[in-house]
Amino acid sequence: MAFRVEIAPQAFDDIDGIAAYITEKSSFTVAERWFHGVIDDIGSLKDMPARYPATPESEELGLEVRLLLHGRKNRAFRIYYTFDYETPLSGTVRVLHVRHWARRPLSGDQFPFLL
Repeated sequence: MAFRVEIAPQAFDDIDGIAAYITEKSSFTVAERWFHGVIDDIGSLKDMPARYPATPESEELGLEVRLLLHGRKNRAFRIYYTFDYETPLSGTVRVLHVRHWARRPLSGDQFPFLL
């Protein structure tokens, strides 16, 4: 069984904004490649979403939010997500937010706006 992956409207807006920025600074082709890569990484969460670490902010929230990194070194993006089990082998993954690694990590008080 696999998990169902849902991308929250905020995360779609994040991805769209990042792709627009890449298009502006580089090219549509580079932005398209980035977009497909991030969507593929998000799609990979359908199998074993627990393989990535929980964020430190999870303790403040009382909700386990996990972090998937997309890209490498100074081009990495943080993908924040949570998941729940319907059965031991299936459930729902919800992608909450995507941001560049150089931006400050989300604080615990910013997460409720994403949920």
